[in-house]
Amino acid sequence: MKKPIDKMFMGVLVSLITMTLFSCERDFDVKLSSGKQMLVVEAYINNLMPEYNYVILSRSQDYYSPDFRSLIVAGARVSVTEGELAADRRSYVWNPASRVVLSESTDRRIPDSLRQGFYFDPRVFTNPSQALKGQTGKFYLLEIEADGNTYSAVTGLLQPVVLDSITSGYHYIDAEDDNKLKARLTAHYQDPDTIGNTQMYYWRYYSNRGNFGWASLGRNRRARGEDDLTNGEYIHLTQNQEFEVGDTVEYLLVSVERKVYNFWESFDKARDNEGPFSTPVTLLNTISGENVVGCFSGFSISMKRDVVK
Repeated sequence: MKKPIDKMFMGVLVSLITMTLFSCERDFDVKLSSGKQMLVVEAYINNLMPEYNYVILSRSQDYYSPDFRSLIVAGARVSVTEGELAADRRSYVWNPASRVVLSESTDRRIPDSLRQGFYFDPRVFTNPSQALKGQTGKFYLLEIEADGNTYSAVTGLLQPVVLDSITSGYHYIDAEDDNKLKARLTAHYQDPDTIGNTQMYYWRYYSNRGNFGWASLGRNRRARGEDDLTNGEYIHLTQNQEFEVGDTVEYLLVSVERKVYNFWESFDKARDNEGPFSTPVTLLNTISGENVVGCFSGFSISMKRDVVK
């Protein structure tokens, strides 16, 4: 069941009140100890949820900078075009007729402070069934013009690994949470008969159900890598996240290209690298252009919804 747009942004509004700008929908901030300011691109295309296809543009900040408002990049020209691999399997054929221009919104249901730097298909509000939605097996070209510079990125939507079911187990009483009965979920799916598959796992449940954006969802990541020992096998994967019995959980198995997985893996390492004096971690990048960092993430989703038993 789709949520009304105004409720989708409720978690964002609460976060703004607590002075954490974009904390629910912007997944990463880039802080630099020195050097040139960079454009930060967080962009998504998926095959199931049009409202989760969006682009956020901001600027990197100095580690000690207190100015958050100046990070927003407003007034950019942003578009997404669908295409496919060319016959040489090394280039792409883009369909100009499929080009969708993403824009910042003036819709009154979005808080004023979120109307800049956040780009999406305006049909999400007026005609959701016709809004931008990815198609598996296709490739997508992201193009950005901002402050006189141009940037681009390409991502593909793989054939999704099908999530067969999710089951509850490993029950326990959580003494630190009013003795609530909780359980963990196990995802069941067939690993493809190919080497090097990469998946990401997201879930929506009571603690994040009112929030919006990929960053608001609980998540874990696991690379199949050189999966010689499990290639083609049936997988039963249990997450560490606990869920309250009786809660309804939406569990997303997301198939991604290796470059997308590698970016988010590098991001997690950089995020966990505390302080400007820690050992440097290289944040990978899938965006082409000068002084830019970020990722255009193609998410091929298979989803199940179930009540924790």
